[in-house]
Amino acid sequence: MKIKIFWKKDCPNCPQAKKIGEMIEDKLEVQYCDIDTVEGLSEACMLNVMSTPTIMLLDKENNELEAWRGMVPKIENVKEKISR
Repeated sequence: MKIKIFWKKDCPNCPQAKKIGEMIEDKLEVQYCDIDTVEGLSEACMLNVMSTPTIMLLDKENNELEAWRGMVPKIENVKEKISR
């Protein structure tokens, strides 16, 4: 499993989403995708990300297991999903 966090510079909630990533980096791989870059926007398009912040829990094949789109979930909710 891994987490992808889609963010952009002018998003007011993105710093909080990135903090969640920092809090779980010791448990699984966290990738940060800046959608203001070509690479980040391309990744967002492939995974149908339409808003920031978006936090996605993915399996090894990049299949979506859970996603929080356009919002920042509580850290407890994220930890619950990754512990399954």
